[in-house]
Amino acid sequence: MQGAMETEAVLAGLQAEVNCPICLDELRDPVTIECGHNFCRSCIQQSWADLRDRFPCPVCRHRCQERHVRSNTQLGRMIDITKLLQITRSKKEEQEDRRLCEKHNQALTLFCEEDLELLCSLCTQPPDHEGHQVRPVDEAAAHHRQKLSSYIEPLKKQVADIQKLVTTQDRKLLELREKVQNRRRKLASEFEHLTQSVEREQEAVLSRLAEEEKNIQQKLSANTTAFADHISSLNSLLKVVAEKSVMSDVKMLTGIRSVFHSCESLKPPAVYWFQLRREGCCLPPQCSALQKIVRKFREEVTLDAETAHPNLLVSKDKKSVTFVRKKQRVSRNPKRFAVDPAVLGSEGFDGGRHYWEVQVDDKPEWAVGVCKSSLTRERKHPPPGHNRCWAIQLQNGDYVARGSATTALVLKEKPRGIGIYLDYELGQVSFYNLNDMSHIHSFMDKFSDVLKPYFSTGYDPKPLTICAERDYEG
Repeated sequence: MQGAMETEAVLAGLQAEVNCPICLDELRDPVTIECGHNFCRSCIQQSWADLRDRFPCPVCRHRCQERHVRSNTQLGRMIDITKLLQITRSKKEEQEDRRLCEKHNQALTLFCEEDLELLCSLCTQPPDHEGHQVRPVDEAAAHHRQKLSSYIEPLKKQVADIQKLVTTQDRKLLELREKVQNRRRKLASEFEHLTQSVEREQEAVLSRLAEEEKNIQQKLSANTTAFADHISSLNSLLKVVAEKSVMSDVKMLTGIRSVFHSCESLKPPAVYWFQLRREGCCLPPQCSALQKIVRKFREEVTLDAETAHPNLLVSKDKKSVTFVRKKQRVSRNPKRFAVDPAVLGSEGFDGGRHYWEVQVDDKPEWAVGVCKSSLTRERKHPPPGHNRCWAIQLQNGDYVARGSATTALVLKEKPRGIGIYLDYELGQVSFYNLNDMSHIHSFMDKFSDVLKPYFSTGYDPKPLTICAERDYEG
Protein backbone atom coordinates (compact mmCIF):
# COMPACT_ATOMS: atom_id res chain seq x y z
CA MET A 1 0.00 0.00 0.00
CA GLN A 2 2.79 2.38 0.93
CA GLY A 3 4.55 1.64 -2.35
CA ALA A 4 1.41 2.30 -4.38
CA MET A 5 0.92 5.67 -2.75
CA GLU A 6 4.53 6.60 -3.40
CA THR A 7 4.14 5.51 -7.03
CA GLU A 8 1.08 7.74 -7.44
CA ALA A 9 2.92 10.70 -5.92
CA VAL A 10 5.91 10.13 -8.20
CA LEU A 11 3.66 9.92 -11.25
CA ALA A 12 1.88 13.11 -10.19
CA GLY A 13 5.20 14.89 -9.76
CA LEU A 14 6.43 13.59 -13.12
CA GLN A 15 3.21 14.79 -14.74
CA ALA A 16 3.77 18.28 -13.30
CA GLU A 17 7.37 18.34 -14.61
CA VAL A 18 6.36 17.58 -18.22
CA ASN A 19 3.88 20.46 -18.31
CA CYS A 20 4.66 23.69 -20.22
CA PRO A 21 5.28 26.64 -17.79
CA ILE A 22 3.24 28.90 -20.10
CA CYS A 23 0.07 26.96 -21.04
CA LEU A 24 0.42 24.49 -18.10
CA ASP A 25 -0.66 21.59 -20.35
CA GLU A 26 1.55 18.72 -21.49
CA LEU A 27 4.43 19.93 -23.64
CA ARG A 28 3.62 19.85 -27.35
CA ASP A 29 6.60 19.84 -29.73
CA PRO A 30 8.93 20.65 -26.78
CA VAL A 31 11.83 23.03 -27.34
CA THR A 32 14.69 24.18 -25.08
CA ILE A 33 15.87 27.81 -24.93
CA GLU A 34 19.26 29.32 -24.08
CA CYS A 35 18.86 29.09 -20.26
CA GLY A 36 17.78 25.40 -20.34
CA HIS A 37 14.04 25.75 -19.67
CA ASN A 38 11.55 23.86 -21.85
CA PHE A 39 8.32 25.10 -23.49
CA CYS A 40 5.83 24.23 -26.22
CA ARG A 41 7.25 25.64 -29.44
CA SER A 42 4.08 27.64 -30.14
CA CYS A 43 3.91 28.98 -26.55
CA ILE A 44 7.44 30.45 -26.46
CA GLN A 45 7.09 31.85 -29.99
CA GLN A 46 3.87 33.62 -28.96
CA SER A 47 5.50 34.89 -25.74
CA TRP A 48 8.31 36.54 -27.77
CA ALA A 49 6.13 37.68 -30.67
CA ASP A 50 6.20 41.43 -29.91
CA LEU A 51 9.80 41.68 -28.63
CA ARG A 52 12.64 43.00 -30.78
CA ASP A 53 16.09 42.65 -29.23
CA ARG A 54 16.23 40.77 -25.90
CA PHE A 55 13.98 37.76 -25.24
CA PRO A 56 13.36 36.99 -21.53
CA CYS A 57 12.73 33.43 -20.29
CA PRO A 58 9.19 33.33 -18.82
CA VAL A 59 10.51 31.21 -15.90
CA CYS A 60 13.88 32.69 -14.79
CA ARG A 61 13.79 36.01 -16.78
CA HIS A 62 17.22 35.24 -18.34
CA ARG A 63 17.52 37.51 -21.40
CA CYS A 64 18.25 35.35 -24.43
CA GLN A 65 20.26 37.00 -27.20
CA GLU A 66 18.24 35.47 -30.06
CA ARG A 67 14.89 33.83 -30.75
CA HIS A 68 16.73 30.54 -31.44
CA VAL A 69 15.19 27.41 -29.84
CA ARG A 70 16.30 23.75 -29.97
CA SER A 71 13.89 20.82 -30.42
CA ASN A 72 14.04 18.43 -27.46
CA THR A 73 13.11 15.03 -28.94
CA GLN A 74 14.29 13.15 -25.85
CA LEU A 75 11.88 15.10 -23.67
CA GLY A 76 9.15 14.41 -26.20
CA ARG A 77 9.70 10.66 -25.84
CA MET A 78 9.62 11.00 -22.04
CA ILE A 79 6.22 12.70 -22.32
CA ASP A 80 4.92 9.79 -24.41
CA ILE A 81 6.18 7.32 -21.75
CA THR A 82 4.44 9.34 -19.03
CA LYS A 83 1.16 9.11 -20.96
CA LEU A 84 1.55 5.32 -21.23
CA LEU A 85 2.22 5.05 -17.49
CA GLN A 86 -0.93 7.03 -16.78
CA ILE A 87 -3.00 4.80 -19.07
CA THR A 88 -1.66 1.44 -17.82
CA ARG A 89 -1.63 2.09 -14.08
CA SER A 90 -4.71 0.81 -12.29
CA LYS A 91 -7.12 3.30 -10.78
CA LYS A 92 -6.82 1.56 -7.39
CA GLU A 93 -3.79 -0.69 -6.99
CA GLU A 94 -4.35 -1.29 -3.28
CA GLN A 95 -6.71 -0.12 -0.63
CA GLU A 96 -6.16 3.37 0.66
CA ASP A 97 -4.04 3.86 3.71
CA ARG A 98 -6.36 4.02 6.70
CA ARG A 99 -5.09 6.60 9.21
CA LEU A 100 -6.26 6.59 12.82
CA CYS A 101 -7.61 9.45 14.93
CA GLU A 102 -4.87 10.72 17.24
CA LYS A 103 -7.40 11.40 20.02
CA HIS A 104 -9.51 8.22 19.94
CA ASN A 105 -7.32 5.79 17.96
CA GLN A 106 -10.28 5.10 15.67
CA ALA A 107 -10.39 5.05 11.87
CA LEU A 108 -10.92 8.49 10.28
CA THR A 109 -14.11 7.78 8.37
CA LEU A 110 -15.90 11.16 8.60
CA PHE A 111 -15.21 14.77 7.54
CA CYS A 112 -16.52 17.99 9.14
CA GLU A 113 -17.49 20.53 6.48
CA GLU A 114 -17.53 23.48 8.91
CA ASP A 115 -14.02 22.89 10.35
CA LEU A 116 -12.65 21.04 7.29
CA GLU A 117 -11.24 18.31 9.55
CA LEU A 118 -11.08 14.49 9.38
CA LEU A 119 -13.03 12.80 12.22
CA CYS A 120 -13.64 9.39 13.68
CA SER A 121 -17.08 8.31 14.90
CA LEU A 122 -16.22 9.34 18.47
CA CYS A 123 -15.17 12.86 17.41
CA THR A 124 -18.77 13.68 16.49
CA GLN A 125 -20.07 13.19 20.01
CA PRO A 126 -21.06 16.45 21.82
CA PRO A 127 -19.83 19.00 22.41
CA ASP A 128 -17.17 18.90 19.63
CA HIS A 129 -18.57 19.49 16.12
CA GLU A 130 -22.11 19.58 17.49
CA GLY A 131 -24.53 20.87 14.85
CA HIS A 132 -21.85 20.72 12.14
CA GLN A 133 -22.39 19.09 8.76
CA VAL A 134 -20.44 15.80 8.84
CA ARG A 135 -20.04 13.59 5.77
CA PRO A 136 -18.47 10.19 5.10
CA VAL A 137 -14.90 10.52 3.85
CA ASP A 138 -15.62 9.19 0.36
CA GLU A 139 -18.53 11.60 -0.14
CA ALA A 140 -16.51 14.58 1.21
CA ALA A 141 -13.51 13.58 -0.89
CA ALA A 142 -15.60 13.49 -4.07
CA HIS A 143 -17.02 16.94 -3.28
CA HIS A 144 -13.66 18.53 -2.48
CA ARG A 145 -11.87 16.79 -5.35
CA GLN A 146 -14.32 18.54 -7.63
CA LYS A 147 -13.68 21.82 -5.83
CA LEU A 148 -9.92 21.38 -6.22
CA SER A 149 -10.41 20.78 -9.94
CA SER A 150 -12.36 24.02 -10.18
CA TYR A 151 -9.21 25.93 -9.11
CA ILE A 152 -7.05 24.56 -11.89
CA GLU A 153 -8.44 26.59 -14.80
CA PRO A 154 -8.57 29.91 -12.85
CA LEU A 155 -4.96 29.34 -11.77
CA LYS A 156 -3.97 28.65 -15.37
CA LYS A 157 -5.73 31.85 -16.43
CA GLN A 158 -3.92 33.82 -13.72
CA VAL A 159 -0.58 32.54 -14.97
CA ALA A 160 -1.49 33.47 -18.56
CA ASP A 161 -2.67 36.93 -17.48
CA ILE A 162 0.51 37.54 -15.50
CA GLN A 163 2.59 36.44 -18.49
CA LYS A 164 0.85 39.16 -20.52
CA LEU A 165 1.59 41.72 -17.79
CA VAL A 166 5.23 40.65 -17.76
CA THR A 167 5.40 41.20 -21.52
CA THR A 168 3.88 44.66 -20.99
CA GLN A 169 6.48 45.37 -18.31
CA ASP A 170 9.29 44.33 -20.66
CA ARG A 171 7.95 46.75 -23.26
CA LYS A 172 8.05 49.50 -20.62
CA LEU A 173 11.81 49.00 -20.23
CA LEU A 174 12.23 49.45 -23.98
CA GLU A 175 9.89 52.45 -23.95
CA LEU A 176 11.90 54.00 -21.11
CA ARG A 177 15.15 53.55 -23.05
CA GLU A 178 13.68 55.09 -26.20
CA LYS A 179 12.13 58.05 -24.36
CA VAL A 180 15.32 58.76 -22.48
CA GLN A 181 17.33 58.61 -25.70
CA ASN A 182 14.90 61.01 -27.40
CA ARG A 183 14.97 63.37 -24.43
CA ARG A 184 18.78 63.22 -24.29
CA ARG A 185 19.05 64.13 -28.00
CA LYS A 186 16.63 67.05 -27.55
CA LEU A 187 18.48 68.41 -24.56
CA ALA A 188 21.85 67.99 -26.28
CA SER A 189 20.67 70.00 -29.31
CA GLU A 190 19.69 72.94 -27.07
CA PHE A 191 23.22 73.06 -25.67
CA GLU A 192 25.01 72.73 -29.01
CA HIS A 193 26.20 76.35 -29.48
CA LEU A 194 26.34 77.55 -25.88
CA THR A 195 29.27 78.59 -23.69
CA GLN A 196 30.98 76.77 -20.82
CA SER A 197 28.39 77.93 -18.26
CA VAL A 198 25.64 76.36 -20.36
CA GLU A 199 27.67 73.13 -20.67
CA ARG A 200 27.73 72.89 -16.89
CA GLU A 201 23.95 73.33 -16.88
CA GLN A 202 23.67 70.59 -19.52
CA GLU A 203 25.76 68.21 -17.42
CA ALA A 204 23.52 68.83 -14.40
CA VAL A 205 20.32 68.26 -16.38
CA LEU A 206 21.61 65.06 -17.99
CA SER A 207 22.81 63.83 -14.62
CA ARG A 208 19.32 64.31 -13.16
CA LEU A 209 17.82 62.57 -16.16
CA ALA A 210 20.25 59.65 -15.83
CA GLU A 211 19.44 59.39 -12.12
CA GLU A 212 15.72 59.44 -12.90
CA GLU A 213 16.23 56.75 -15.54
CA LYS A 214 18.18 54.68 -13.02
CA ASN A 215 15.48 55.06 -10.37
CA ILE A 216 12.65 54.18 -12.78
CA GLN A 217 14.64 51.27 -14.21
CA GLN A 218 15.22 49.91 -10.72
CA LYS A 219 11.49 50.13 -10.00
CA LEU A 220 10.62 48.48 -13.33
CA SER A 221 13.18 45.71 -12.73
CA ALA A 222 11.90 45.23 -9.18
CA ASN A 223 8.36 44.95 -10.53
CA THR A 224 9.46 42.43 -13.14
CA THR A 225 11.12 40.38 -10.39
CA ALA A 226 7.89 40.59 -8.38
CA PHE A 227 5.98 39.21 -11.40
CA ALA A 228 8.51 36.37 -11.76
CA ASP A 229 8.16 35.55 -8.05
CA HIS A 230 4.37 35.60 -8.37
CA ILE A 231 4.50 33.24 -11.36
CA SER A 232 6.78 30.93 -9.40
CA SER A 233 4.30 30.97 -6.50
CA LEU A 234 1.44 30.20 -8.88
CA ASN A 235 3.35 27.30 -10.48
CA SER A 236 4.28 25.92 -7.05
CA LEU A 237 0.67 26.16 -5.91
CA LEU A 238 -0.53 24.57 -9.14
CA LYS A 239 1.87 21.68 -8.57
CA VAL A 240 0.57 21.26 -5.00
CA VAL A 241 -3.07 21.31 -6.20
CA ALA A 242 -2.31 18.81 -8.97
CA GLU A 243 -0.54 16.45 -6.56
CA LYS A 244 -3.29 16.85 -3.95
CA SER A 245 -6.03 16.07 -6.43
CA VAL A 246 -4.64 12.57 -7.16
CA MET A 247 -3.94 11.56 -3.54
CA SER A 248 -6.09 9.22 -1.50
CA ASP A 249 -9.16 10.72 0.14
CA VAL A 250 -7.68 10.96 3.61
CA LYS A 251 -4.32 12.22 2.45
CA MET A 252 -5.92 14.74 0.11
CA LEU A 253 -8.19 16.13 2.80
CA THR A 254 -5.36 16.43 5.31
CA GLY A 255 -4.28 20.08 5.45
CA ILE A 256 -6.68 21.06 2.66
CA ARG A 257 -7.60 24.30 4.48
CA SER A 258 -4.18 25.82 3.82
CA VAL A 259 -4.36 24.81 0.14
CA PHE A 260 -7.72 26.53 -0.28
CA HIS A 261 -6.45 29.62 1.54
CA SER A 262 -3.39 29.80 -0.75
CA CYS A 263 -5.51 29.45 -3.89
CA GLU A 264 -7.91 32.18 -2.84
CA SER A 265 -5.46 34.69 -1.37
CA LEU A 266 -2.84 35.05 -4.14
CA LYS A 267 -2.82 38.55 -5.61
CA PRO A 268 -0.58 39.64 -8.52
CA PRO A 269 1.62 42.75 -8.25
CA ALA A 270 0.47 45.85 -10.13
CA VAL A 271 2.15 47.07 -13.32
CA TYR A 272 4.45 50.02 -12.57
CA TRP A 273 3.74 53.03 -14.79
CA PHE A 274 6.14 55.92 -15.07
CA GLN A 275 6.32 59.41 -16.52
CA LEU A 276 9.53 61.31 -17.03
CA ARG A 277 9.42 64.72 -15.40
CA ARG A 278 10.11 67.68 -17.62
CA GLU A 279 13.63 69.11 -17.46
CA GLY A 280 14.33 72.83 -17.83
CA CYS A 281 17.46 74.92 -17.91
CA CYS A 282 18.32 78.61 -17.58
CA LEU A 283 20.40 79.91 -20.48
CA PRO A 284 22.36 83.19 -20.17
CA PRO A 285 21.24 85.65 -22.85
CA GLN A 286 24.84 86.71 -23.56
CA CYS A 287 25.08 83.64 -25.77
CA SER A 288 24.58 84.47 -29.43
CA ALA A 289 22.16 81.54 -29.81
CA LEU A 290 19.86 82.95 -27.13
CA GLN A 291 20.15 86.47 -28.55
CA LYS A 292 18.62 85.06 -31.71
CA ILE A 293 15.82 83.44 -29.70
CA VAL A 294 15.12 86.74 -27.89
CA ARG A 295 14.83 88.57 -31.20
CA LYS A 296 12.64 85.80 -32.64
CA PHE A 297 10.13 85.82 -29.76
CA ARG A 298 10.04 89.54 -29.00
CA GLU A 299 6.51 90.87 -28.44
CA GLU A 300 5.07 94.35 -29.01
CA VAL A 301 3.40 94.56 -25.60
CA THR A 302 0.89 97.33 -24.84
CA LEU A 303 -0.92 98.36 -21.64
CA ASP A 304 -4.59 97.55 -20.97
CA ALA A 305 -5.97 100.82 -19.56
CA GLU A 306 -9.15 99.06 -18.37
CA THR A 307 -7.09 97.16 -15.76
CA ALA A 308 -5.12 100.21 -14.52
CA HIS A 309 -5.50 101.39 -10.91
CA PRO A 310 -7.44 104.74 -10.74
CA ASN A 311 -4.22 106.57 -9.75
CA LEU A 312 -2.37 105.40 -12.85
CA LEU A 313 -2.18 107.43 -16.05
CA VAL A 314 -1.65 105.32 -19.19
CA SER A 315 -0.12 107.09 -22.20
CA LYS A 316 -2.03 107.38 -25.47
CA ASP A 317 0.31 104.93 -27.21
CA LYS A 318 -0.26 102.50 -24.29
CA LYS A 319 3.49 102.10 -23.80
CA SER A 320 4.02 104.10 -20.62
CA VAL A 321 2.30 104.33 -17.23
CA THR A 322 2.75 106.92 -14.44
CA PHE A 323 1.46 107.17 -10.88
CA VAL A 324 -0.43 110.44 -10.21
CA ARG A 325 -1.80 111.74 -6.92
CA LYS A 326 -5.20 112.59 -8.28
CA LYS A 327 -7.46 109.68 -9.12
CA GLN A 328 -8.54 109.48 -12.76
CA ARG A 329 -12.17 109.42 -13.78
CA VAL A 330 -12.46 105.81 -14.87
CA SER A 331 -15.34 103.45 -15.52
CA ARG A 332 -16.21 100.73 -13.06
CA ASN A 333 -14.56 97.53 -14.23
CA PRO A 334 -14.11 94.24 -12.34
CA LYS A 335 -10.75 93.78 -14.09
CA ARG A 336 -9.34 97.02 -12.63
CA PHE A 337 -6.76 96.96 -9.81
CA ALA A 338 -8.21 98.62 -6.70
CA VAL A 339 -5.33 98.35 -4.19
CA ASP A 340 -1.96 97.99 -5.93
CA PRO A 341 -0.87 100.75 -8.36
CA ALA A 342 -0.66 98.18 -11.16
CA VAL A 343 -1.78 97.55 -14.74
CA LEU A 344 -1.78 94.49 -17.01
CA GLY A 345 -0.67 94.14 -20.59
CA SER A 346 -3.31 93.82 -23.29
CA GLU A 347 -1.74 90.63 -24.64
CA GLY A 348 -2.59 87.25 -23.07
CA PHE A 349 -0.36 84.19 -23.49
CA ASP A 350 -1.58 80.59 -23.20
CA GLY A 351 1.38 78.96 -24.93
CA GLY A 352 4.65 79.57 -26.77
CA ARG A 353 7.70 81.74 -26.02
CA HIS A 354 7.54 85.52 -25.55
CA TYR A 355 10.00 88.30 -24.72
CA TRP A 356 9.60 92.01 -23.93
CA GLU A 357 11.59 94.75 -22.21
CA VAL A 358 10.66 97.44 -19.66
CA GLN A 359 12.62 100.64 -18.98
CA VAL A 360 12.82 101.40 -15.24
CA ASP A 361 15.71 103.99 -15.21
CA ASP A 362 16.19 105.31 -11.67
CA LYS A 363 12.64 104.70 -10.36
CA PRO A 364 12.89 104.01 -6.59
CA GLU A 365 10.15 101.35 -6.67
CA TRP A 366 8.59 99.15 -9.33
CA ALA A 367 7.58 95.55 -10.12
CA VAL A 368 7.42 93.78 -13.50
CA GLY A 369 6.66 90.23 -14.58
CA VAL A 370 3.63 88.12 -15.52
CA CYS A 371 0.45 87.14 -13.72
CA LYS A 372 -2.74 85.19 -14.31
CA SER A 373 -5.30 87.19 -16.28
CA SER A 374 -7.82 86.44 -13.50
CA LEU A 375 -5.62 88.10 -10.85
CA THR A 376 -7.66 91.28 -10.58
CA ARG A 377 -10.87 89.28 -10.14
CA GLU A 378 -9.41 86.97 -7.47
CA ARG A 379 -7.58 89.54 -5.37
CA LYS A 380 -6.92 93.23 -5.91
CA HIS A 381 -3.16 92.87 -5.57
CA PRO A 382 -0.65 90.10 -6.27
CA PRO A 383 -0.86 87.87 -3.19
CA PRO A 384 2.46 86.67 -1.77
CA GLY A 385 2.72 82.91 -1.27
CA HIS A 386 0.29 82.10 -4.10
CA ASN A 387 1.27 81.24 -7.65
CA ARG A 388 -0.76 83.95 -9.37
CA CYS A 389 2.05 86.36 -10.09
CA TRP A 390 5.72 85.88 -11.03
CA ALA A 391 7.61 89.19 -10.82
CA ILE A 392 10.76 90.92 -9.62
CA GLN A 393 10.40 94.06 -7.52
CA LEU A 394 12.39 97.01 -6.21
CA GLN A 395 11.04 98.27 -2.89
CA ASN A 396 12.76 100.18 -0.08
CA GLY A 397 16.04 99.79 -1.93
CA ASP A 398 15.90 95.97 -2.04
CA TYR A 399 15.39 93.71 -5.04
CA VAL A 400 13.17 90.63 -4.51
CA ALA A 401 11.67 87.85 -6.66
CA ARG A 402 7.99 87.41 -5.85
CA GLY A 403 6.29 84.13 -6.78
CA SER A 404 5.07 81.27 -4.59
CA ALA A 405 7.63 82.62 -2.10
CA THR A 406 9.64 85.85 -1.80
CA THR A 407 13.37 85.55 -2.57
CA ALA A 408 15.91 88.28 -1.93
CA LEU A 409 18.06 89.15 -4.97
CA VAL A 410 21.63 90.44 -4.98
CA LEU A 411 22.40 92.52 -8.11
CA LYS A 412 25.94 93.61 -8.92
CA GLU A 413 24.62 96.56 -10.93
CA LYS A 414 21.42 98.58 -10.70
CA PRO A 415 19.39 97.76 -13.84
CA ARG A 416 18.03 100.60 -15.95
CA GLY A 417 15.89 98.14 -17.91
CA ILE A 418 14.47 94.65 -17.41
CA GLY A 419 14.02 91.91 -20.04
CA ILE A 420 11.24 89.39 -19.37
CA TYR A 421 11.26 85.99 -21.12
CA LEU A 422 8.28 83.58 -20.84
CA ASP A 423 8.40 79.95 -22.00
CA TYR A 424 4.84 78.79 -21.31
CA GLU A 425 5.22 75.07 -22.05
CA LEU A 426 8.50 74.80 -20.13
CA GLY A 427 6.92 76.67 -17.21
CA GLN A 428 9.72 79.25 -17.05
CA VAL A 429 9.80 83.02 -16.49
CA SER A 430 13.27 84.63 -16.63
CA PHE A 431 14.44 88.18 -15.96
CA TYR A 432 17.56 89.89 -17.37
CA ASN A 433 19.45 93.11 -16.65
CA LEU A 434 19.44 95.08 -19.90
CA ASN A 435 22.66 96.90 -18.88
CA ASP A 436 24.73 93.84 -19.80
CA MET A 437 22.06 91.20 -20.57
CA SER A 438 23.03 89.28 -17.42
CA HIS A 439 20.59 86.83 -15.89
CA ILE A 440 18.81 88.06 -12.73
CA HIS A 441 16.37 85.31 -11.76
CA SER A 442 14.17 82.52 -13.16
CA PHE A 443 10.92 80.98 -11.91
CA MET A 444 10.02 77.36 -12.75
CA ASP A 445 6.34 76.46 -12.43
CA LYS A 446 3.41 74.85 -14.25
CA PHE A 447 1.07 77.14 -16.18
CA SER A 448 -2.53 76.38 -17.13
CA ASP A 449 -4.18 79.82 -17.13
CA VAL A 450 -3.79 82.71 -19.57
CA LEU A 451 -0.81 84.85 -18.46
CA LYS A 452 -0.48 88.60 -19.01
CA PRO A 453 2.43 91.05 -18.59
CA TYR A 454 2.29 92.74 -15.17
CA PHE A 455 3.49 96.28 -14.30
CA SER A 456 3.46 98.04 -10.91
CA THR A 457 4.68 101.64 -10.73
CA GLY A 458 4.98 102.05 -6.97
CA TYR A 459 3.98 105.47 -5.57
CA ASP A 460 6.62 107.74 -7.15
CA PRO A 461 5.80 109.92 -10.20
CA LYS A 462 8.48 108.54 -12.54
CA PRO A 463 7.09 106.54 -15.48
CA LEU A 464 7.44 102.84 -16.26
CA THR A 465 7.88 102.37 -20.02
CA ILE A 466 7.65 99.36 -22.34
CA CYS A 467 10.63 99.45 -24.71
CA ALA A 468 10.03 99.38 -28.43
CA GLU A 469 12.42 97.15 -30.35
CA ARG A 470 15.98 98.40 -29.92
CA ASP A 471 14.96 101.82 -28.51
CA TYR A 472 16.71 101.03 -25.23
CA GLU A 473 20.43 101.32 -24.68
CA GLY A 474 21.84 100.34 -21.27
